Amino acid sequence: MSDEKLQLKPGRINGKNSTYQSGTHRIPKRCKNEIKEVLKKNRDKGAHKEKKVGSGTQEKRTTVILGFFSDLFFLGFMIQSIFNLKEKHLKAVFNFLEEQGQSPSTIQNKISIMRVFCGWIGKNGMVRDSTVYVKDKSSVRRSMVVKEDKSWDGKGVDFLTKLAEIAKMDETVALVLELCFAFGLRVKEALMFRPRVEHEGDFIWVRDGTKGGRPRVIPITNDIQRNVLERAKAVSDKKSGFIGSRGKTFQQKRRRFYYVLETCGVTLREEQITAHGLRHQYMQDRFKKLLGIDAPVRGGNLGDVDQDDLHLTSQKLMEEAGHTRVSIGSSYYGSRRIPGKSLRAQEEDDSDVEEVIPENLPN
Repeated sequence: MSDEKLQLKPGRINGKNSTYQSGTHRIPKRCKNEIKEVLKKNRDKGAHKEKKVGSGTQEKRTTVILGFFSDLFFLGFMIQSIFNLKEKHLKAVFNFLEEQGQSPSTIQNKISIMRVFCGWIGKNGMVRDSTVYVKDKSSVRRSMVVKEDKSWDGKGVDFLTKLAEIAKMDETVALVLELCFAFGLRVKEALMFRPRVEHEGDFIWVRDGTKGGRPRVIPITNDIQRNVLERAKAVSDKKSGFIGSRGKTFQQKRRRFYYVLETCGVTLREEQITAHGLRHQYMQDRFKKLLGIDAPVRGGNLGDVDQDDLHLTSQKLMEEAGHTRVSIGSSYYGSRRIPGKSLRAQEEDDSDVEEVIPENLPN
């Protein structure tokens, strides 16, 4: 194994590669009770909209908010109540996390959640731009444009070879990975997929485990998808509809899934790949299938395709992926910017396309 693969990437979620594990310090009882009360009343509320957020977002908010106050007390600040929170406390915690090497996306996400939380406790507007709370502004600068190919192909890993190794240890885990590969599913979606229920004609429904609770349909366009579906149906539980044997909770299935992957080297540390990389691979392969050129992150030149075709393809791909913004596509297959065209003009084109995304799904 090369020294490069042994090197840890800094700032994984909650600082697990740091010397200090974020969120492990004790929170005084009064403050903890106040946090729980505020969360109970507000954690399902959208940041800017009336609609409620999904369970995943609620759990993330709980973890981040509790973690923030844990870190605050670890740093020696002894506030008597969460309603005494001041901007200096935010600066202290996020400066600390920056020094611990947490990634820009992790710090940015935590600041965004604390901005929402401060609104809940009557401190609207207290949390300013993210760059105020770190010493190095690059610590909170994020780019949605993927800079490297995160697919398994892009990392030089043959999917079928690795799949065979995983199947020897756990055939169900291998089948879940195949669903991610064939349909571009997120891991949670694949683990909660019910093939006998969700397959309808020439498409599948993705209802359970989606981000924001948004259902979507994915077309069936090739024999690989049909083959995976039939095998998934054959091993799905006839009562619950889920893949694998009955009696295990989602958390148990998820733990088993990642245990098997780690054992087989499917980690950023060893092979520099993740299960999510198969979703990137699906999007890149679909991009080439629909447009006839490689995705930009694989060297494709967007100047070689018609702009209208590019926008339509991006719209279609984002619908299949379960996103509402066309511009998110750049995080999977690279920059959608067309050479020779201003960024502002490109962004205006994106907003025009997003406005016509149909909301009705097949019945």
